[in-house]
Amino acid sequence: MRKRFTAMQRQALAHPFSDREERPDPACIWHAPAGDASKVLTCDIDDESIRVFGGPVWHASVCPPIRRQAKKLLAGVGEGVLFEEPGIRADIFHLRRRMTGEEIGLLGGGCAQ
Repeated sequence: MRKRFTAMQRQALAHPFSDREERPDPACIWHAPAGDASKVLTCDIDDESIRVFGGPVWHASVCPPIRRQAKKLLAGVGEGVLFEEPGIRADIFHLRRRMTGEEIGLLGGGCAQ
């Protein structure tokens, strides 16, 4: 049975982030109307993710740096443990989780439900 993905998860699957891009696709970024909070969810297929994690990963970045917000973005996706990533900026929290084989097969296809 195919998983149900949130709107942000569907956007991340449809717009994977690779070494060729400087920043994630705007479809993967959400800003609060007041501009004081943001969330970014990507499916990272860059060389570093493959080298460090052994394959593509879900990558949540949230500002302000609240772990539970990042965990909500990753709810129901990926496999294995969550990896906290120390950030360059203290005001952003990064959390990653390996993608499943089924999720990897959906990358860039825009067909995730």
